[in-house]
Amino acid sequence: MNKGLKEEISKFHFLNVGWKDTDIFLLFLFIPSLLLILFILPDYLKFDHFILFPLDPKIETLFLSNYVHSSYSHLMGNMTFYLVIMFLIINFETNRRFFITSFLLFSFVLPFIVSFSMVHFIGLPFPVQGYSGIVSALVAYLMFAFYRYCKKYYYPKIGHEFIYFLIFLNLFLVLFHLNVPIYAYLAISMLLLVTAYINRPFFDYVSMKLHSFFRPGMIHNSSNIIIVYALLVYMLLVYFLIGLPLLIPENVVNEAGITNSLGHYTGYVFGLVSTLMLERFNKVF
Repeated sequence: MNKGLKEEISKFHFLNVGWKDTDIFLLFLFIPSLLLILFILPDYLKFDHFILFPLDPKIETLFLSNYVHSSYSHLMGNMTFYLVIMFLIINFETNRRFFITSFLLFSFVLPFIVSFSMVHFIGLPFPVQGYSGIVSALVAYLMFAFYRYCKKYYYPKIGHEFIYFLIFLNLFLVLFHLNVPIYAYLAISMLLLVTAYINRPFFDYVSMKLHSFFRPGMIHNSSNIIIVYALLVYMLLVYFLIGLPLLIPENVVNEAGITNSLGHYTGYVFGLVSTLMLERFNKVF
């Protein structure tokens, strides 16, 4: 990236972690290439060693099934989600070591948990495969990356109440896809309102910053490329901060097959819980 352009982007505190070229290669080239290579493997090899059949699980399929895909559209969908989420994370991440540790957990521990959930809770005679469990964990992780970004650069007083607000907002939106009792809507709505009220000082601060940024003088201080870049990053961020409904669609069965909603939920919850535990571990040690 052009040095001057990178300095302009860093004014928004994007890409300020000091990512290495190796990081960019592994995250944006190696992982997608690996998924593509595994996709074009011979079918007989994938059926024997990669695709998970919940009624006949194997050690290797419990892990490797999370890295193969049933169709080209399935692969492209997961890969596109992965690349966009990773683009957002590298912009907002404030701790490279924390992210690498989390990503290793998502890549090597989560696949077994997702597969075990399918074997234990589903146990149906259809094959299970796909990278979406790991992508779901990254969607959850994005909330923490943005939370730490705000805490470090803009509003040090922000607390975990902001994350809870985002969680309840996602749950509130997901409820519209599910047939649940009315009291579930009321309970989530109350929790959403309470956490929104607790975060009112932060929302007031964001409103003030937006008002000051869109003053004519402020916008003219940055190039059009940087303004477009910043707007793109924040538009994508808002879209994926409420990303749980994207992972749990209204129509689970579609022309592409059956959406693995349980795997998505498992990945999302693992992303939330593991990141909270890792953050607590870092504070203790």
